Amino acid sequence: MANRREFTAATRKAALKRSNMRCEAVGEWYGLGPGQRCHAGLAHGVEYDHIILDANSKDNSLENCAAVCVKCHRYKTAHHDTPTAAKTVAQSLMGMKTRVKVKIPQPPKQPRQQTKMPLPPRTLFQEKLP
Repeated sequence: MANRREFTAATRKAALKRSNMRCEAVGEWYGLGPGQRCHAGLAHGVEYDHIILDANSKDNSLENCAAVCVKCHRYKTAHHDTPTAAKTVAQSLMGMKTRVKVKIPQPPKQPRQQTKMPLPPRTLFQEKLP
């Protein structure tokens, strides 16, 4: 799996300016009501979220960047991003060809050397001596 790409410093700066230092999280993906915005202050911590998952979009533009609070980012990551990424990986693996195991020929086994002397053959019936 490819490494996740991060936003440039210029993109992060522009997203923070656009947000007015308020969380830009909107809607159910962030654990809010439909169309509801968080508006939490970002003075105690800001995280930059790929609105459309980076693994799916490969988009690091300002339009795909949201300056969000830690709480909203954690919710979206746990409830949306991680399951979506796992599904994407599973689907890509299903499309891959199945690997075939190749058996490498081994040299024939040598017979084991006996180290002990064999026992004499046993007779089933012994004659009684007079």
